[in-house]
Amino acid sequence: MKQISLILLAVVFAKSAFSLPIETEYAVSLNNTYGYTHYSEIKQKPNKQNNINSSFNFYGRLSYIHNEIYQTSVIGYLMVDSAKEIENYNQGKWGEEVYLLHENPYGEISIGQNSNVAYNFAVGAPIVGSWSADNSDIATFLTTSNWCKKGSRMSYKTLNTTYINTDGASPKISYITPQYKGMEFGISYVPQTYSQSGLVSKYSDYKDKSAYIIGAYGNWDIKGFEVETSMGFADFQDNDKEYSVGMSIYRKGWTVGGSYRLTEADKTHFSVNNILSDTYREGRAYNIGIKYEIGPFSSGIAYFDSKAKNQNNYDKIISFSNSYEYNKYTTLSFTTAHLKSGDEYNDQNKTTRGYAFILGLEFSL
Repeated sequence: MKQISLILLAVVFAKSAFSLPIETEYAVSLNNTYGYTHYSEIKQKPNKQNNINSSFNFYGRLSYIHNEIYQTSVIGYLMVDSAKEIENYNQGKWGEEVYLLHENPYGEISIGQNSNVAYNFAVGAPIVGSWSADNSDIATFLTTSNWCKKGSRMSYKTLNTTYINTDGASPKISYITPQYKGMEFGISYVPQTYSQSGLVSKYSDYKDKSAYIIGAYGNWDIKGFEVETSMGFADFQDNDKEYSVGMSIYRKGWTVGGSYRLTEADKTHFSVNNILSDTYREGRAYNIGIKYEIGPFSSGIAYFDSKAKNQNNYDKIISFSNSYEYNKYTTLSFTTAHLKSGDEYNDQNKTTRGYAFILGLEFSL
């Protein structure tokens, strides 16, 4: 399962907590990062150039084994963060997913607070350690005025990821088919799309509207190349329609991948509201990246580009990330990133451009 805009690196292991048929599984991780930021151009003065951040992450799963082919699980994920309100971009100091999952020969059914099927299926630029090309914690250290989530205020002038994350971890029901010749399909129904981890403002006219999201995933071995693909479509009532595609190819330690997302608001949707700053509803984003892994070391470079269709808002992030797994409990990382961001007025005085140098130390059980 793909995580929602959070750093989670853990080694998951299972043990029996009760006599069968009950099984438990859990993972705990503590991630610590230090980042130094230098702005060559900035729209507004940053709070500080030196930032330290820590996050605690917990994953737990309690499963009831009906028999060899039927299983029902309660799954929970919790995140507590120390300093995600650096500048004006805030992923949130608290995050959680809690849902019920039933697995059987006819597929999987989940009910509760988690990500939609298109988000969970999505592939794109490869992740190095805990660092991804988009929806990234790099924004903790390099801020853009196009993404704001602080307290009750939330606005997204551009897309912050190529994956369909508009509904975040709002409650939903999802179904995923059994795998057939490397392919899986899924559908999610979301009664109300607002979620603190999504893109929808709590002050929008469409926050209580429903959504249907479908997704497809493929995984094949083609002449020694491991190929992954994903596709997604979402219809958010009165909000927008969204499309996403992605591909990743792996061979002998090398991974190349990319993805693309498009959002469209037509006459059947509420008009884009510049006061709410929801111009992400008419925009596009893409990423591309390459990674190499050898033993405990991985290194990669990735590029993310996002733009509002009818405005001049844009964000461009390029990152170079390195990760070294010292042992099964400890991972070291170093990332450097460059951000260029602009607003709807294309005012050079309101352009943000800067670099970040980030050191990470992750402990996991």
